[in-house]
Amino acid sequence: MNARLNDVLVHINETLDDEALYRLEEGIRHDAGVISVGHRPEKTHMIMVVYDTDATRASSLLHRFQERGLHAQVVGL
Repeated sequence: MNARLNDVLVHINETLDDEALYRLEEGIRHDAGVISVGHRPEKTHMIMVVYDTDATRASSLLHRFQERGLHAQVVGL
């Protein structure tokens, strides 16, 4: 694999319980170009996504959060 990796920190406004957060992360993991996704237990509003820059862009990842009905913003690249 010759991927060019980058990461983005996404802030979601909604408060999700553990099950909803798990489902969100599982869904994001299956999005094109996503390598890894996760959060720290004490910061459930902040989701880190590692992705292949040849396969997707940060703006596309953000759009995927919004398609899932969430209010989200990119806060770090």
